[in-house]
Amino acid sequence: MADEPIKADAVWQGRLAAGLDPRAQRLNDSLPVDGRLWPEELALSRAYAITLETCGVLTTIDRDSLLDACDRLEAELASGAVKLVGEDVHSAVEAALGERCGEPARRLHTGRSRNDQVATLFRMRVLRFCEQAIQGLRELERALVAQAKLAGDLPCAAYTHMQPAQPVLLAHYWLAHVAAFERDEERFAAAREAADRMPLGSGAVAGTPLVYDRLALATRLGFSRLAANSLDAVGDRDFALEYLNAASLMGVHLSRLAEDLVLFCSPAFGWFGAPDGFSTGSSLLPQKRNPDMFELARGKSARLLSNAQRLAILLKGLPSAYQKDLQEDKEAVFDTADTLESLLDALPPAIAALRPVPERVRAALTPDLLAVELADALVAEGVPFRDAHKAVGQLWAMAEQAGVVPAELPLAQRVELNPYFTDEQLAALTVEAALARRSHSPGSGPGSVHAQLSYAISRLGLGPGELADETIGEEVPLLPAPAAESSPDPSAAEGDTPSAPAPTIIRGAFIQRLPDGTLIRRATLRDVPGIAAVMAGYVAQAILLPRPVSELFQCVREFFVAEREGASGAPEIVACAALRILWRDLGEVRSLAVRPDAHGTGLGAALVRAVVDDARALGVPRLIALTREVAFFERCGFVREEREKLPRKVWTDCVRCPRRHACDEIAVALDLVPGASQEAAKSGRTYTLPMPATAHVEPLLPVIS
Repeated sequence: MADEPIKADAVWQGRLAAGLDPRAQRLNDSLPVDGRLWPEELALSRAYAITLETCGVLTTIDRDSLLDACDRLEAELASGAVKLVGEDVHSAVEAALGERCGEPARRLHTGRSRNDQVATLFRMRVLRFCEQAIQGLRELERALVAQAKLAGDLPCAAYTHMQPAQPVLLAHYWLAHVAAFERDEERFAAAREAADRMPLGSGAVAGTPLVYDRLALATRLGFSRLAANSLDAVGDRDFALEYLNAASLMGVHLSRLAEDLVLFCSPAFGWFGAPDGFSTGSSLLPQKRNPDMFELARGKSARLLSNAQRLAILLKGLPSAYQKDLQEDKEAVFDTADTLESLLDALPPAIAALRPVPERVRAALTPDLLAVELADALVAEGVPFRDAHKAVGQLWAMAEQAGVVPAELPLAQRVELNPYFTDEQLAALTVEAALARRSHSPGSGPGSVHAQLSYAISRLGLGPGELADETIGEEVPLLPAPAAESSPDPSAAEGDTPSAPAPTIIRGAFIQRLPDGTLIRRATLRDVPGIAAVMAGYVAQAILLPRPVSELFQCVREFFVAEREGASGAPEIVACAALRILWRDLGEVRSLAVRPDAHGTGLGAALVRAVVDDARALGVPRLIALTREVAFFERCGFVREEREKLPRKVWTDCVRCPRRHACDEIAVALDLVPGASQEAAKSGRTYTLPMPATAHVEPLLPVIS
């Protein structure tokens, strides 16, 4: 019957053999909520098994048996073949492992408590949630920046108290929201730092008698710091509250953005139409087009705010250490993460679908917006601002009473009020002049908006941005190519490029001149704007992972570029590729991009060969790439590989990718040392983080050895 107690022994049943009343059990059991942490629980089990072996609690055979059981259970849970049963995720996973390997699983709890277990798992998940929020925010910001670029120099009215105030550029509106979301990124980064502290080893409250390398265990789990006080560590939920607080402030910013868009899409404004695919109609009114996605964003911010409040209220009355009340912490965090995921999935494309209606935007540019310009003009004539403010206010009141705009009042009436109110002076009041006077930071004029937009473009990996008009450093003459030749590259496909001189590989220089005059060489600092420009179009199409300009500077030594003479006669960067070292046995061909007007000229293959030669010079045994251009890489000697066998790539980059839940890239690999792939397979998995294929499969957590 449904009310019967669970027959399996609870982990504490030695003390309370009678078990729980079914009504108490329904209240007590947390598996329906914390069951989501099974990937972290398995990651912890793997990492802790290695630790227990070093302590002599497990033999090597026991450890291997336990790791194999973890692998099997992971596959069964991911496929839905089995479901966990038990009081909580900890006891449920332990019992399931026991069914698969017996005695080793019964030793797994040695030296730890569910108190430090749950604190560890929860921190691991919050680390991931923070990363996901930051990447989702950046996708939203990219959509806003695209709208700012689309707006160009289109002026609009800015409002205070929902009354017309002053003219600004429409792009200034979009970038105001980008500035707010950038602050949200910083808050999530701070929450991530708060979560990055491993509490395991604290036991229930007083620590563990087992002595082991906690830092090594932390590293295997992806932490960089250790909790120092066991009593604090098991009761600390500051990291969760910081995540929820960051999300609640983000909710406020999402709601304010949504409110602007609801207003601007309304017929009263008409600046935008509610976008197709992201709007709904009415069950009664056939003419309606409702911007429901923006209204829902405004509404769901209430959930984000309330979740932060409920955890703060929960924590404020608790004594030190772990209390059962803390079982309520995860529901708020999971709900917030799910809400953010749905919002940040729908809002960027909804914003991208908006198109401004310039004539409606300009229609809002009424003379009222220029009143302060007239007051400022009086100030320029030596009138104190308070006196100028009063005179202009009287002029506007007079015009309002007459039912006209100020310029339509009789000249005599105007100059009687102030001799400066002439036809010429009022005619000189223009939106363009008002904006030009505010073109410096943080104003709304073209110069300031251009600077803001350039900064955002650079930061979000959408192009060179603020570097586009700058000259970086001095041009350094390239080294002449020495006579020595590199060994032939068996990976190079025949027919990709015309016959070319063999490249020269030196760990500091790479120079190859192709027959058409294109130069393949190592990148320098001066090439960063060109690299960013080549990549920008592919980033906007979500083909390449965004690389902010700051990151390009940090990793410029990884890059090779193809340089050829441009239309102006000056050399231009037309293609790029990079070699990223992922581990001692693994490198990656990444950021491979060829400018569209240079497609079909063999530059992609030439750059891949440059990366391959560089990897050989470094002694890297194996190269990989994730790509949609599989045939191209196969012509370069690569073969298809299972993505799940490339966990180091998954953890270092794929967690940051906006397409991580719907990745359609194929993994390819190339052995530079014969048998490197077989060696990698033999060494066993050091991670357990498969690349997620859909939004419904949560990525598993890494164990780094």
